[in-house]
Amino acid sequence: MSTPVLAGSLLNKAPKGSQDYVAEYQKRLASLPGGVAQKTSTQTRREKMALVLSQPDGITRLGVGMIGPIQLKLRYQGLIRNVLVEDPIPPGVTAEYEVVDDLGQAYIMSGHEGEVRITPFEGKRVRVEFFRIASRPAIRKEDLTQMRVDMVEQAQDETKQAILKQEDSRLISLLMAAVTDYASRPDNPTPGAQNVTVASGGITPASLYAAVTMTDLREIESSRLLVSMTEFRDFYLFDQNQTGWAMKDRVVAGQKITTFGEFQIQRSIVVPTGKAFLLPEPNFLGVFPIQYSLDVEEDNKVEAFWRGWVFDEMVSMAILNPRGIATITKSTYLG
Repeated sequence: MSTPVLAGSLLNKAPKGSQDYVAEYQKRLASLPGGVAQKTSTQTRREKMALVLSQPDGITRLGVGMIGPIQLKLRYQGLIRNVLVEDPIPPGVTAEYEVVDDLGQAYIMSGHEGEVRITPFEGKRVRVEFFRIASRPAIRKEDLTQMRVDMVEQAQDETKQAILKQEDSRLISLLMAAVTDYASRPDNPTPGAQNVTVASGGITPASLYAAVTMTDLREIESSRLLVSMTEFRDFYLFDQNQTGWAMKDRVVAGQKITTFGEFQIQRSIVVPTGKAFLLPEPNFLGVFPIQYSLDVEEDNKVEAFWRGWVFDEMVSMAILNPRGIATITKSTYLG
């Protein structure tokens, strides 16, 4: 997720790609003496420790300060920037994309209740409209003084994760609409073959290779897997005859499974349970245009003693080439 940009003029709301924030961070590090953040000297640390210990309850306060809040859950990691091509759009510029496909049609996410619009290509050019994703966190004023935790940072961090989930939920809706519609398209080399159903148990190597065969026949390579948290654990249950002892040894040693054969695996809580999506590289799939990056403005309710903010961004998303999408579904989850 992009770092929040403080509200101000329209220039402050110019879009930025994720790589731009990485470049800025590296530039700041390079500008420091020696090119890296300087560590506190031993003497300085000793002086600070002596100051703490000189206080009547210094050692107790030091111990309390080292105990952070209990973490209730893992941080959410977003999917969409690894699935679609991130494309910052300058202010005032119309987002249009050219596609070389005579029979193609785009699958575009609308901002109205998360619906998906299917738009035939007109002149081999696709235009996308932007929509807003927003959240309004707030904290009580007394929490700023009563809590040792930085409640402002906590609230803002949780909000960023919530916006990531909103983005990814819309992405999943878009993928499901595209894979369903493309099954009956006249230009589909494998009509009706979009999904592999696993009769019982979990995902198997056979189901993975059956799904990728569908996209191979469409002359495209699909090697990225989006899976739910449940299906992700299926990979740990593969028999050693299917994986070899080397993979089993790595799993027992504590390594997480991120790849299997030609497939790169990414798990997420927003992927429906019982479902796995097989996708190509982002530049073979679609776009994620950004009109302006995540913006933060204060929205305090002074009379009610609440401190709040409005987080919002203007984005869009579109699948321009559904040929590389296939799914794997467990029969126990079929409706």
